[in-house]
Amino acid sequence: MAKKYSINHIQPSTSHMIPQAEILFLVNPNAGKRNARKLLRKLEPYRPILDVQVIAKGGHSTEIIQSEFDNYQVFAVAGGDGTVNKVASALAGTDKKLAIFPSGSGNGFAREFGFDKNIRRLIKAIKQDNVLKADLIQLNECHMFHLSGIGFDSAVAHHFSQQKRRGFWSYFISAARTIWSFKPIEATIQLKNETITGSFFMINIANNRQFGYNAVIVPSANPTDGCFDLVLVPPFPRWMFPIFAFKLLTGILNPKKDIRVISGAKDVEIHTSETKIHIDGEPSIFRSPLKISIQPGVLSVIDTGKTKFKRKKPAVVHGRKYHPKQVQYFLGL
Repeated sequence: MAKKYSINHIQPSTSHMIPQAEILFLVNPNAGKRNARKLLRKLEPYRPILDVQVIAKGGHSTEIIQSEFDNYQVFAVAGGDGTVNKVASALAGTDKKLAIFPSGSGNGFAREFGFDKNIRRLIKAIKQDNVLKADLIQLNECHMFHLSGIGFDSAVAHHFSQQKRRGFWSYFISAARTIWSFKPIEATIQLKNETITGSFFMINIANNRQFGYNAVIVPSANPTDGCFDLVLVPPFPRWMFPIFAFKLLTGILNPKKDIRVISGAKDVEIHTSETKIHIDGEPSIFRSPLKISIQPGVLSVIDTGKTKFKRKKPAVVHGRKYHPKQVQYFLGL
């Protein structure tokens, strides 16, 4: 059972008052550098306007949302991309709203939507009650909302998950150790009008621009546009890895020389003997073929007004705002 923190003796700032029992704050104590105690202290002044529960291991966040679904309008999650994925999966297709306090290692999804570690700004954004409609990408039976991959980044994610320490440098060490034993994967990719067969360093399914740590791989990616980007990274000599890593971390990968980006993808199949994958940064195992499809605009994310991805003027359908490409998908265009 999740532990509830009682801090009724603390009074909130009246400038951030919102209706009672509308926000449930879910805290993953194992995310990132494990600073849950510090975060709980930060939340104390807002106790009268939000409730807090701590997530145990596994799918506990899903159990909490199912049991508390009718009691709250906003589910705020403190965790990394993996925790966000679990909460978003439970909220997708409903009228409930997702807010994020980034406390994981990479925090790519939170960074793209403009969430930061300022509680006051987060409460203010929730109070303003503006939302963005994010897409859900189906990977066989799994959901993703951010960025997933097969190949080197997946191998690193699996290695990183076994480490006791979290954070950038631990991830960097996992990458440095993985590169010496990693071998490119063989795959056949079936698109609507093309079939691609070959060896790949990485194959990424991108709903967002970056992995995390502001490592941008697809500058044009938009999680609200009704489609995803497929990124194909060809093999290269090991001595070039530091150059590739530098370009990735500084966002200067050349889409014509370093990688191939297939934009506007909606239905893709990947056939490969590889079984390891990471889904929004979390290591997982899949069985070929990997079938990829999209459900546009099914997740309501609190709008911070500070998104990193380029936003387009929304189209209004039945009183709700959607990206123009999402509307095209709905109409079958």
